[in-house]
Amino acid sequence: MPRPLVTMLSGLLLLAAAGAQVAPDATPMQERLRHWAWQPLTTPAPPRAGHPVDAFVRDRLDRAGLSPAPAAPPATLLRRLWFDLVGLPPSPEAVTRFLADPSDAAYLREVDELLQSPHFGERWARHWLDLMRYCETLGHEYDFELPNAWRYRDYVIRALNDDVPYDQFVREHIAGDLLDPPRRDRDGNNESVQATASWWFVEQTHSPVDAMQHQADRVDNQIDVFGKAFLGMTVACARCHDHKFDAIPTRDYYGLFGFVQSSRYVQASLREVDPDSDDYRRALRAQRELARCWLPDAGAPPDDGDGITNREDDVVIADAEQPADGWYVTNDGFGAAPWRGPFCPDPDADRPELLRLPGAFWLSCAAGSRREGTLATASFDLEHRYVHVRTAGHHSRLKLIVDGFHVVRDPIYGSLHRNVDDRQAHWVTFDCAMWQGRTAYLQAIDQRAPDLGDPRHNRGRYPDDSWIAVQSVRNSPHREPPATRPPPPAVDSDAARTDPAWRLARAELAAAIAALPVSPTVPAMADGSGIDSYVYVRGDHKVAGAPAPRGFLSAVPAKVTNVPSHSSGRLELAEAVLAPDNPLPARVLANRVWHHLFGRGLVASVDNFGALGEPPSHPELLDWLARDLIANGWSVKHLIRRVVTSQTYRQSSRARPEVAARDPNNLLLHRHNVRPLEAEVLRDALLAISGSLDPQLYGRPIEQPREAITEARGRPGRHDPLDGRGRRSIYLAVRRNFMNEMMLAFDQPTPFATVGRRNTSNVPAQALALANAELVHELVGRFTDRVLQHDDDPIERLRCAYRLAFARQPTAAEQRRLLAFVARDGDRRTRWFDALHALVNTTEFRFRR
Repeated sequence: MPRPLVTMLSGLLLLAAAGAQVAPDATPMQERLRHWAWQPLTTPAPPRAGHPVDAFVRDRLDRAGLSPAPAAPPATLLRRLWFDLVGLPPSPEAVTRFLADPSDAAYLREVDELLQSPHFGERWARHWLDLMRYCETLGHEYDFELPNAWRYRDYVIRALNDDVPYDQFVREHIAGDLLDPPRRDRDGNNESVQATASWWFVEQTHSPVDAMQHQADRVDNQIDVFGKAFLGMTVACARCHDHKFDAIPTRDYYGLFGFVQSSRYVQASLREVDPDSDDYRRALRAQRELARCWLPDAGAPPDDGDGITNREDDVVIADAEQPADGWYVTNDGFGAAPWRGPFCPDPDADRPELLRLPGAFWLSCAAGSRREGTLATASFDLEHRYVHVRTAGHHSRLKLIVDGFHVVRDPIYGSLHRNVDDRQAHWVTFDCAMWQGRTAYLQAIDQRAPDLGDPRHNRGRYPDDSWIAVQSVRNSPHREPPATRPPPPAVDSDAARTDPAWRLARAELAAAIAALPVSPTVPAMADGSGIDSYVYVRGDHKVAGAPAPRGFLSAVPAKVTNVPSHSSGRLELAEAVLAPDNPLPARVLANRVWHHLFGRGLVASVDNFGALGEPPSHPELLDWLARDLIANGWSVKHLIRRVVTSQTYRQSSRARPEVAARDPNNLLLHRHNVRPLEAEVLRDALLAISGSLDPQLYGRPIEQPREAITEARGRPGRHDPLDGRGRRSIYLAVRRNFMNEMMLAFDQPTPFATVGRRNTSNVPAQALALANAELVHELVGRFTDRVLQHDDDPIERLRCAYRLAFARQPTAAEQRRLLAFVARDGDRRTRWFDALHALVNTTEFRFRR
């Protein structure tokens, strides 16, 4: 990417003034490379017979002169297992079954059944969504929606339930849009592309003062999440200078910056149309015939040129005469995706890709909301003030994307977003005075909605005859667009509709469109022009330093090679991340699984394996688990099963003073850890014991009730009942500016950065929420009705309540106290309500042991 000479000189002057060096000092970096996390995976052998996990843990305990805790009671173990694997309290049937037979064989059967439960994916998806800072809105002043973000949440649930290998899962997150062929679900939907939505769960400003600053901050967040989630490294610390503690120079940061800068936001279709289908070909033929009425130049011979006067000082960015690599096509509104071959001018050809009319117009198929497509130029520098686009269309739009900024719902930035509703060929002009000298590209989109920040989003579908045609894109110093040859007389639309041929073509098109499948869309990455960044001095995006070609972390042996100039290179990046000589992804995942099962990772700083993180408590065990993960096809379920079948996982959490005094933080795992239920799990547990839980999977987010949301800009217009229709908490809408207050009280993280380890607190607000929250009262009331309907015998009712809430029977003392309480004078339901309300306020209900 060219840069002005003045920028280069100012960068050199700033470097000289600061006494900075372009290259980092070699000695400190070499020392940092000795840090344990960069070292290759070892191949440790378990130090004794038996379960490998137990072998490593018991060896450390023996060397410290400590003994492990005894096995947990069956009820405790069952409740722990259910909450850890599916995030729900054990069903009454499971409690009865397991307490009658708590054998090893019965436990293993329970583990296998829970791993195969569809609720497994819901539970473990929530862990992953924390890493990806999942949300459905963009924050800032108006909290604009990120359309269809919830499809990513469903993708993660399905991937975990299907036990998609973790290396494939990571590959899809980095470059799922580039995988050929992509992974598909049973209905033929493209699963791989949905993973790339994770790049876009980043807070965005609707009208930044400096669009390039906005891009720099956005990409910084994306690199931060990439580094922490997949590598366990704080790569973003190298934005302004070489990492102060880890072997990550600034040039590595900006090498990654280029991969993201070379990628684009799109709404990607999940189902491609069959280019060989009769319906698709019929639609293209009918569209071509109708366009003869809509576009004055459509009847010109193909070899007659585009009829546009060329001016010497105009820069032709793209036109319909250019070769294939001058355009980028997303989805199949403009042709059959994934588009690979040359443009095809005829829908009757062997494989029609993109329709070009005589007169050199690229034309989308008029499929409207059924098929969406985007035609985009390569990236270009805005050398001149104006961008002129020769276009025509109906219910479609043009977007000029400057410095990657695409949230265009603002009086100023609205000038970068134009609706196209003129069927006759015409020029659209963008005044780029504010952005001259910046990098841009143009998108032609054959639908007007959905769009980021569009208040009409999801308020009804646009007609199925939306389409757009593009002939030329030019950057010019002239306010007026180039002259064109005088068009033939425009066809009167009313007269055209009386023409039998026009009416036949219109009917043919309507029939063909109706037969095309509707394709849902998801926010996704798409490839753009390959751009290498510069090392911006001290992180200042206005001061370019040395070039930083796209590349991976220099501390890792795996390298990114053969990055194509015409694409982002993210596919090559994904392969470098997952290269066999990169020890980080397997170590990081093994540690995350351990953290979620024990409440503390073998490396406690789960998102930071660097020098400021904590060293592993059991390094040999960590590497053994990482090796075991890889050897078993990167199966997450296998890794979880390996851990939960160990005696280390199954031991009691009860503290023994004489042992705790020597291992106060339980670093040596002499017992299990007591942990609070997360916000979502606590709410789901209340739904489950009250009999209100809806087991349905997937679907659109559940909004908060109207009275729970403050009146403010961006307030959602749709609301749901107080109980969220019984849906699990993972389906609750996550709106940056309108977070669920009860979830926040129980430490649900705000979605701004990677959170691999949630904060855990025990504060009065939590007890007050369980005592007074309207939702808790409603669900405890249903819990009460369920218990009262169970049996007429108070003892059986009490046993039912304990089985639901605690997966055990009440002790004799508990039974005496509660039976005496409910036998008092007064309304029977009120007495039982108060008793059961007290149960859900206990530590035993709120914690898993």
